[in-house]
Amino acid sequence: MKRYNYLFLLLVTLCSMTFVACDDDDDWYYDDGYYGHNWRDGDHRGDQPNDQIDFVKMAQTLAGDWHGTTQATFKDNTGKWVTVKYYTEINFTLASASNATFGNGLQNDFEGDNTQATYSRQFTWYIDTENNPGDIIIEYIDPNNVANKYKMVIKYDDLRLNERTFTGKIVAEDNSESDEFDWSYFTSGSAKGVTLTFSGEK
Repeated sequence: MKRYNYLFLLLVTLCSMTFVACDDDDDWYYDDGYYGHNWRDGDHRGDQPNDQIDFVKMAQTLAGDWHGTTQATFKDNTGKWVTVKYYTEINFTLASASNATFGNGLQNDFEGDNTQATYSRQFTWYIDTENNPGDIIIEYIDPNNVANKYKMVIKYDDLRLNERTFTGKIVAEDNSESDEFDWSYFTSGSAKGVTLTFSGEK
């Protein structure tokens, strides 16, 4: 009789371990005492069905002010590939429409110790919810011709986005530029005294 009781307890223990092992924690991570949602939910986008990506929450996490380093690689006027490191301040404004996954913004890039932005560019952005789910599309606006836009893409497989950090790679549609960035979230305005302003919906 004792033998059967022992086998029964062993079976219960194994079942409990099986249920615990089935708990799916892939969507969450722990970092320096902080819990947050990691939008790069797997090593490959194909491992995550499209309907499991919450595009609205992703857009809400993206919205706001970020700053950090951007290492840009592009062709100069002579056609030579060059790499330049910038300090970047960038704002993503979320449209006021219900469940919006798009908006506009402003990016300021500073080279060296300059307090004046080397580049200041307005843009529109949206999260691709159909063709390449999770990709962030940025279209920079030419101030001299608003119809002329410079399109760059942050692939979902290349990004890491949470409430505190945003890192990844942004590549021009025509492959003329590739930028690696490492940004942190902030809400107190520009660290160099530049007010982030933009046109469009607030």
